[in-house]
Amino acid sequence: MDKIFSRNRIKLPKLNKIMYNKNTGKLLKIIAILLIAIIVFKIAVNSTIPIIDEQCRTMAKSIATKISNEEATRVMADYDYDDFCMVEKDEDNNVKLITTNMITINKIISDIPILIQRELEKEENNTFALKLRKLYRK
Repeated sequence: MDKIFSRNRIKLPKLNKIMYNKNTGKLLKIIAILLIAIIVFKIAVNSTIPIIDEQCRTMAKSIATKISNEEATRVMADYDYDDFCMVEKDEDNNVKLITTNMITINKIISDIPILIQRELEKEENNTFALKLRKLYRK
């Protein structure tokens, strides 16, 4: 009787015939555990980095907005409406001409960004903490 599918078998060596000591087996187990731990760590880091980046961006925008508003308010507190423009009226108390004081306006425009930059460069504004319990997404 002939076999329909006949082919030669591949002869693999049996594992129990390979000579190795007990230390080699332990070393292979340790390497496997470390490899799995590194892969899990890499997956965890790759999944949390976008969340941390977004929280950092949000915090930086919040700090920058707060500082710019505070500095603009501080600069503008030194000026009145009359410092920016002059209103000329005729005999009947009608507005005839409104002129702007460009020197004062240009001074304000140049002072505010300089003060904002100085405030942003301070050490307490360059660091902030993130709470790790907020690393999950809804």
